[in-house]
Amino acid sequence: MQLRSGSKFIINSDLLKEIENYPHEICYPDKVKELSLTNKIVAVGDYTSMILENSGIDLSLCVVDLKTRRSKDGRFRHIPGSITVTNEKSTLSHDLFMEIERSLLRGKTRIEVRGEEDLAVIPIIYYYDYNTVVCYGVPHKGMACIKITPEIKERIKSMMERMSVSNG
Repeated sequence: MQLRSGSKFIINSDLLKEIENYPHEICYPDKVKELSLTNKIVAVGDYTSMILENSGIDLSLCVVDLKTRRSKDGRFRHIPGSITVTNEKSTLSHDLFMEIERSLLRGKTRIEVRGEEDLAVIPIIYYYDYNTVVCYGVPHKGMACIKITPEIKERIKSMMERMSVSNG
């Protein structure tokens, strides 16, 4: 990978539109619970993580920013033992990428992001195996789920090739 410490991928407006328009499947906790019998479950977003955990679903990884819909929410607080990284809007930081990769070795991990966590789905799909389902919130619609497949991994690699890199 072309990132090094202090660098980040910059997601341009065309890629942001492509990501926003990605056809997602809205799913519910019961469906995710069923999928968890044969897949790792990963959550991006505070509300999504809370809903899944409250439904008794064991998360391999959750990536949160202690906010919902860009606003602080008293329900979402720092949990001791969480990994903390910084990630600015419309970027993917080297640290976020590395901590997502390390989570595979660590086991159950919670990453708290200073900034925005929305785009963490990209490095999760990049690093995680095919036996993984990524759940994330879709504002005003619900929770979406992506089962990682070879096709989705290729799409993510293609997107990453079109991102620019800032080294500081």
